[in-house]
Amino acid sequence: MINQFKSVLINRKFRFLWTSQILSQLSINIMNFVFLIKLFETTGSAISTSLLWVAFALPAILIGPFASAIVDLTDKRKMLFVTNLFQALTIFLYAIFPNTNIFILYEVVFVYSLLNQFYVPAEAASLPSLLSKDKLTQGNSLFFLTQQGSLILGFAVAGFLNHFLGFNNTLFICSFFLFIAFVSSTFLPKLAPLAKVPNEFEEAVGKFFSHVFGGYNFIKSERKVLTPVLLLIGFQVALQVMVVEVPIIAQNLLSIPLNSAGIFILVPAGIGAILGAMILPKLMAKNWRKKRVIDYSLLGIGIIILVFTFIIPLLSYVLKSIFAFISILLLGLTFFGIIIPSQTFLQEKTPKDLRGRVFGNFWFLVTVASVFPVLFSGSIVEILGVKFFLFIIASITISIYFVSRHFGDKFING
Repeated sequence: MINQFKSVLINRKFRFLWTSQILSQLSINIMNFVFLIKLFETTGSAISTSLLWVAFALPAILIGPFASAIVDLTDKRKMLFVTNLFQALTIFLYAIFPNTNIFILYEVVFVYSLLNQFYVPAEAASLPSLLSKDKLTQGNSLFFLTQQGSLILGFAVAGFLNHFLGFNNTLFICSFFLFIAFVSSTFLPKLAPLAKVPNEFEEAVGKFFSHVFGGYNFIKSERKVLTPVLLLIGFQVALQVMVVEVPIIAQNLLSIPLNSAGIFILVPAGIGAILGAMILPKLMAKNWRKKRVIDYSLLGIGIIILVFTFIIPLLSYVLKSIFAFISILLLGLTFFGIIIPSQTFLQEKTPKDLRGRVFGNFWFLVTVASVFPVLFSGSIVEILGVKFFLFIIASITISIYFVSRHFGDKFING
């Protein structure tokens, strides 16, 4: 697998950005898990975990677009190491001054997420500046592979660390990882903004707000950009809704104990994503069009969800466990086949001076679009049933496949 990504790993500048990403992703996944444990131990309430998600989402809704505009007006290298440093300090201070008040925990999560609104678009906008266009697919694949690997490793290690070292010591480790991420990002080359901030206050304010809305205007006006953005938003929202419904899916369809639901579903999905990271660059190297990969992935997701929903639950427990593992693994793989080609296409078609805003606005739109589906998906499942809920998702996915198959070339020229 290392040989597969050798063409990007030999790039010293990319390695510094990648190291920062590894440690940031690992830290946030460990913290997510231990924060959930802390809330359950303190309150025993499921509502408290919903509020944790709100604490993460609120900064994106409040300042997401403004943060993206600021990223495009600043040196992205400075933005990366400043956010890493302040995230490390935030977690360190919370660990060194422990407080049983859960609202302090929400505030810490809010501040961490607030800083992340600057880090994420700066990271996404930096990647095309460090890699040539023909290496972007490998770079994005490795980044997505890192996300999935950090998710699996983070949740696996978090329970071990929390049990043997305790809550505060686990947070100390996370703050140390973030500090190393800060050190790594300081070795990046200067990634100066292409746009300059005017000297006059009124002109500067006008320029700033034009930058805020510039990303939206570009997305809206460019059909070749709007299509992958909508596709990415749709599947990110679907992913978040599916994660919320994991306990019900595990219990009603797979007869898996709730305490084991995350392990049985998360691990095979992560393995599938890792396999996708290994397979996709090879397909792209064989001149597979990005649209072709997306089309096959759309069809695959729809069929797999239908099989998972209506056929696998009818099998014996052993066969159900085996085929559920395989189907979830394939879902992770095909989901990867949509995200990476779409994101690569978006990076290629977005001008350098707009990348921070476009990617920041994208995550802002994902967060806003996810609020009501995530909060109310449980009620929808209770009213309509989990099978009907999954059938709707599969039907929509297959419908998108047919639309893309017959009309996609008018919008995407991959």
